Amino acid sequence: MTVDPIARIDIQPAAARSEAAQQLLEAVWPPEVVARLPWRTVVWARPEWRVLAYDDAGVLIGHAELFQRDARWQERPVKIGGVGAVATREDRRRQGVASLVMRRAVEEIARAYQPNFALLFCEPRHAPIYQALGWCAFGGDVYVDQPQGRTRFEVSDPYVFDMKIAPRGGVLDLCGLPW
Repeated sequence: MTVDPIARIDIQPAAARSEAAQQLLEAVWPPEVVARLPWRTVVWARPEWRVLAYDDAGVLIGHAELFQRDARWQERPVKIGGVGAVATREDRRRQGVASLVMRRAVEEIARAYQPNFALLFCEPRHAPIYQALGWCAFGGDVYVDQPQGRTRFEVSDPYVFDMKIAPRGGVLDLCGLPW
């Protein structure tokens, strides 16, 4: 018999439960780990919503942030749904938590935002997880805003989830901070 690791998944405004989410994120990425990561100096956008997964004891075990953005792809306006800060408690990894959170994130993005496509950034070691869930590598250039100005984002790899369109390359300008 297989036991579902998740008792419930909530979609909440980003400000709600932010303390619990912050504790999970700091457990997954403690300051000493972040200090060595290529994205340690990136200024990130604030999410609009969070996907929060709880076990049957009410403990937060999985998390993702949701974003929406009016951006530009190939100089055309596009509406993007974003996923960021995907995290699973260490003792709950390899049990399908992240996959369930990501599926719910995509459902919510499609329902609430109705974007042209969804976008996330990930380290190469995590790419197989997202590819197995239907995300595809974006082989073009992504530009973002940072305190020093508009810059090419190169600290992690972009992946798209096709919705209305299926961009695989070209120039994508987020017209704001990355997530």
